Amino acid sequence: MDYVTFGIILDDLIRADGLSRTGLLGGGGPQTAFGMRLWSDSVGLVGRVGADLPDSARAWLRDSGIDTLGLTQTAWPTLRALQRLEGDGRRRHTWLVPDSAVGAQLQKTAADLPASYRPVRGWHLGVHPDEPDWDFLAGLRARGGLLSVETFRPAAEPLVPDALTRLLRAADIFSPNALSAASLVGQAQPEMMARRLLHAGAAVLALRLGARGSLVAEAGSGRAVWIPALPVPVVDAVGAGNAYCGAFLTGWAETGDLLEAGLRGAAAASLIIETFGVPPVTPAACQLARLRLAALRPLARTAQLG
Repeated sequence: MDYVTFGIILDDLIRADGLSRTGLLGGGGPQTAFGMRLWSDSVGLVGRVGADLPDSARAWLRDSGIDTLGLTQTAWPTLRALQRLEGDGRRRHTWLVPDSAVGAQLQKTAADLPASYRPVRGWHLGVHPDEPDWDFLAGLRARGGLLSVETFRPAAEPLVPDALTRLLRAADIFSPNALSAASLVGQAQPEMMARRLLHAGAAVLALRLGARGSLVAEAGSGRAVWIPALPVPVVDAVGAGNAYCGAFLTGWAETGDLLEAGLRGAAAASLIIETFGVPPVTPAACQLARLRLAALRPLARTAQLG
């Protein structure tokens, strides 16, 4: 297996304009797997689900070519949540299952990882910045492959310097959105937040900025690149960051080039926001992703971090 990601949740979505959908496949894992699969034929998903996982979800995984050896069926219900999108771009997440089910189904252990998922080229998962599972993160890195981490939400309060450095150094790639980055290093222009995160310990940074695109940077070389976002109609922005992270990971693992990785991420994000839920991965989708990457390439520009 080349790339592996984690988690499944069924989302009930309410947009700021009142339009709603129920039972969308989400939870980070499928969206990340979508971004990975656009660029790789070898993608696995690890997570815990219930017997109530809809046939439509299983069909999406099968038809999109996602390996499900890492899915474990438990006695608990499949996780479900309400995602309410606000007009300012923020999202309110409310669990629709008992807290006991949340704890049981979100739990990750080394035993959940199939033996065939070792080594891999790259792992991606989300963490809560205030309470990451340090042992699990270290265990993934020990198995081999690059570790990509994003933050599920902003930090509840600024981390002390040692805690911030530990978080950033726990991964090979760190990819927050603007709100999470500001919660970690203070509100500032993207270039300044990126500089602070690199100085604090991030090795490779992909700072996601929504409609403004992304700022990607590497501590070792000091190189940074602005990657624009494609101006496509936004139907459902939930999961765009996950798709970006999955695609970015494949680009960095395979080329070691910030521009290529960022372009892959932006292309993946542009596809997933055009529809509700996660579109299937098809040859046509993969080809469209490559066309969008080519369209974005001349628009990227070197950044000055200051």
